[in-house]
This record gives sequence, C-alpha cells and structure tokens, in this order.
Amino acid sequence: MLDPFGGVGTIPFEGALHGVTTWSFDISPATVPVARAKLLHASREACAELIAKLGDFILDGRPYREETEQAASIRFNGPLPAYFHPKTFDEILLARRFFIQEEPPETADGALVFACLLHVLHGNRPYALSRRSHPITPFAPTGSVEYKRLTEKLTAKVERCFIAEHPDRFVAGTAMFQDATEVWPQEIDDLDAVITSPPFFDSTRFYLANWMRLWFSGWTDKDFKERPIAFIDERQKRDFDVYKPVIRQARERLKTGGVCVLHLGKSRKCDMAEELAAVARPWFRSIDTFAENVTHCESHGIRDKGTVVEHSYLVLS
Repeated sequence: MLDPFGGVGTIPFEGALHGVTTWSFDISPATVPVARAKLLHASREACAELIAKLGDFILDGRPYREETEQAASIRFNGPLPAYFHPKTFDEILLARRFFIQEEPPETADGALVFACLLHVLHGNRPYALSRRSHPITPFAPTGSVEYKRLTEKLTAKVERCFIAEHPDRFVAGTAMFQDATEVWPQEIDDLDAVITSPPFFDSTRFYLANWMRLWFSGWTDKDFKERPIAFIDERQKRDFDVYKPVIRQARERLKTGGVCVLHLGKSRKCDMAEELAAVARPWFRSIDTFAENVTHCESHGIRDKGTVVEHSYLVLS
C-alpha cells in the first residue's frame, strides 16, 4: 500500500500494524522523520546512546550568533524565543544544529528521537519544553518562564514510546522524501491499494500550523516565504490538474483489481470528491463516493480549522 501524501504516516502505520507492506511520501522535513519513526523498528538502547551523544553536544557547545539572530526572525503566533526560558532555548538551538549537521534523522533510532523532540517542543502540559501553548499549533505562549532540560524531557518521551510493543504481524515500512507530483521511485509497484488524504482545499495551511516544527527541522525565514509554493495545498488552489500525475501513476503502479481511495474535504467553496473524480476519469472508474458531516466535531482547541463541513471518500478502481 502507498500513501502519496503520507504526512506523519498515520495511514501507512495502520497498514503496517495489520501486516501490510507500506510506503509513505511527503516533502515536509517535519513529517517524514515522524512517519519513519512509526514505520521502522527503533532500539531503546540505540535511542539512549543517541540522546547521550546529543546531551554531550549540548554541554560542549554554544549557539552561534547567526543561529540566535535567525531564530529571532521567526515570529508567527509569537516571537520564537518568547516561548522558552533562555537556557532551554539555547539547548534547542544546539539540538537543531545537531540533527541538521551531525545526525540527520534517517535511521529508525534517529527518526524516533527526532520525532519525540518535535513532540515535546511545544504544548500545554509538563512534558513540553515551551511555556504553555497549544500542542498542535503553537499559539502565543502564556504562563511562567521556566528552565526545562531538553534531554530530560526527551528521554521521558522516548521511553513512553517503548511501553507498547509492535504486534507480531507488524511489517516495517518505508517513508520517503518524495513529491507525489513528480516521478515515483521504480520500486513502488504492484500495489494493492493507494490510500491517501491530500490537504483539504479549504483547511488550515499545514506549514503555518506547524511552523515551529518546520523551523526546528531546518527551515529559515526565507524558506517560509519560498517553499510553500511547492506544497499541494497551495498548488491545488490554482488548478486541480496538479493531481493528474498522482492519479496517473497510481493507475500505473496498481495491480489489476487494485483500488485508490481518497479521503477529501468538502466545503461551501469546493467539493474535492467531485473535482478529483473528474480528474481521475481518464484512468479510473469511480466506484463509490460517500461522506460524513464533521461540523459537530471537536476542534481540539484550534480556533480556525478551515471551513470543511464534510469528509468525503472517493473510491476509484
């Protein structure tokens, strides 16, 4: 199974838990390591060794002036340094450099440690390194400024990941940095299913909701200005033909009898299922379309999740 808009790997992880060989694509440096952490087998001992190495790196280093100045230029819901105690923020700056220059999160262990650090970066409970903020979108911080030791919070989060073991039927999968609209790797072939949930047309922009994690993953102020134009949530606003190479390649890589299932958003401005059914017509038959109303759903404390009123499911074969 392939999810060409895999994000943090939720759909491929469900497949892996059921013994399915899975692939996940995404172009975000803040999501691919999280998906990789879910789809691979990390070692508790190797994670502990990596955290110890990170701890030594933090103890032996100091942030460069350009790192501090560059971070100070990042301000969306609030100035980035304002979220943290100055000493905690120094540790975060050093950890960012560590994962960008010393230990890119490409292995199972590196991906899990990195993903856990993204998780504790901000939030509204004691696990978080930040002052009180929202755990999904880092709204402006509130509350006292308190020093929190990075490796201590990180170790606790990593340990929680090993409480539950993978089931025996778990099959490790693959998470790739891959633009779904470009040519897919040759090894992605003979698929039973392509199951995916591309960004909803009228929903909150991913790169803004996750700005702090994208910054930690390497983005600069310049990246926030330039990189979003490559994201599908921006490109689809100009033309849904952006999905043509995705749907065409899905047809080419599916085995006979394979299915393509799209989880889509419907708003007053756009019915994505209707739009993509038309785009898919040269390659697929539309087998079914159904929807669930989501106007009553819990917002998880986020004030603006867009104007989506229904979740639609488009089944193609």
